[in-house]
Amino acid sequence: MLDLPRPSVGLPAGWSLPKPMTAVLDNGLQVIAFQHDGQHIVSAELVLDLPLSCEPADSEGIAAIIADTLSEGTSRHPGNSFADTVANLGASMGAAAGQSASQLMLDVPSPNLGQTLGLLAEAVAEPTLADADISRAKTLRLAEIEQETADPSTRAHLAFREACVRAEYRFSRPGAGRAETVTRITPAQAREFHHCRYQAKGATLILAGDFAADPLQAAEAAFGSWGNTAEQPAAHQHPTGNPGPAAVLINHLGAVQAEVRLGTFSIDRGDPAFPALQLACRAMGGAFLSRLNKVLREEKGYSYGVNLAINPLRHGGLLALRGSFRTEVAVDALDQARDLLDIGKRPFSAAELTDAVTHAWGSFPLAVSTADRLAGYAASLVNAGLDLGYPQRFLADLRSVTPEAATATLAEQLPGDQLILVVVGDAEALADPLRAAGWEISVVS
Repeated sequence: MLDLPRPSVGLPAGWSLPKPMTAVLDNGLQVIAFQHDGQHIVSAELVLDLPLSCEPADSEGIAAIIADTLSEGTSRHPGNSFADTVANLGASMGAAAGQSASQLMLDVPSPNLGQTLGLLAEAVAEPTLADADISRAKTLRLAEIEQETADPSTRAHLAFREACVRAEYRFSRPGAGRAETVTRITPAQAREFHHCRYQAKGATLILAGDFAADPLQAAEAAFGSWGNTAEQPAAHQHPTGNPGPAAVLINHLGAVQAEVRLGTFSIDRGDPAFPALQLACRAMGGAFLSRLNKVLREEKGYSYGVNLAINPLRHGGLLALRGSFRTEVAVDALDQARDLLDIGKRPFSAAELTDAVTHAWGSFPLAVSTADRLAGYAASLVNAGLDLGYPQRFLADLRSVTPEAATATLAEQLPGDQLILVVVGDAEALADPLRAAGWEISVVS
C-alpha cells in the first residue's frame, strides 16, 4: 500500500459572479442576463421596485393579493387559458410580494424563452384581476392567517418582529396583511393599486441559463412596450428598533415545546460591520458544531437544533436566537443560551473564525451553481439595493475579520441587557419559572 502524504487544504481560490450582459430599455426596465452553459432551463426574476410601505394603511396585504392573482388571466389570455398556455410551453410561473419588492419568477426551456417572456410581460402589465379571483385570494389569505395564529413557530416569528420594530414601520406587521386589513381590500382597490404601482421604471429583469437566442433582444420584444402613465416613486422605509429589554410570553395552552426568539433589531448588509457579524453568528449558532448547538443540542439534549442568525432587510435587520425546547427544560435552555451569548466571557478563537470563513468561501459558489439559484441570488441583491459587485467585496471582507472584531461586533449588536425575548408556550408551566430567572414577562393570550 502506498503511504501518500495527506494534502494540505487551504482557503478556496478567488471566485466571482459571472459577468452578465446588461441593457436598460427605453421604458426604464433594467435587464441583466447571465450566460450559464449547460443550464437549459432558463430562470427569470422580475423585480419590481414596490416595497410594502407603498400599501395603503387600511388595506395592507394588497400587494400579496395582487401577486397571488397575476397568473389568473390577462386581457389576451383570459381565465385558465393563461395558465394553460404557460404550461404548454413547459414553463412554470409564480409571484410574491416581499418587504422591499414584488417579484415574478419564471422557469422555461431555453428554446421557449421568448414566447414565455411575452406571457410574463402580460401577467405584469395587463392582468385581469377579476373580482372572483381577488375574492378567492382574500379567502385563502384569511385561512392562512388562522393557520399562522395556531402555529407556534410562525406566531413567535411575527411576535418577535412586532416587539423589535417600531410600530410606525410596515415591517413590524405581517407582510401579507392582517385579517382586519385583508378583509377591507376590494377588487377595484387591487386594480387601482396595480395601475399606479406596477411600472417598468425602477424594475429589473434577471435572466440566467444557456440561451438559445439573444436574451436582451427577447427582453426588448417582450417588455419594450410596457409603460405606465400613472408612475409613482417607491418610498423605502428605514425602520428603527424598539429599545430593550422586553419579554413576552404568548400562551399556547398544553404545548409540550416552547418556541423561543431572543435578540434585537440590528444591521443590514450595507453596514461595514456586517461581515464580522455574519461570521460571529456562524461561530455562535450557524452550524451543528457551533457553540449553541454543541451545548443545547449535543450536550444537554434540549433541542433538535438552535441557531443564531441575522435576517438583513434593505435597511436594518433582525438578529435572533431561534429554537424549540421541551417545556420542562425551556427556562434552563434560555439561561444557558444567555450565558453563551455573553461573548465577553469567552471570545471567539482564531480556529472558530477560520472554520466560519472557510465554510462561507466554500459554500457560496454552490449557492449560485444553477440557473435558478443564480437568478434568485441576483434578484436578492437588487431587492436589497446592492450592486452585483457586492458578493466579491463581502467575501474579501470576510477574510479580513479578526476574532477580536467578531467578538466585539457580536457584543455590540447583541447587548445582554437590551435583549428582546418572545416565548410561545404553556404559560401555566413557564410564567413563574421565567420570572424567577429574572425575566419581567408580559403574558399574552
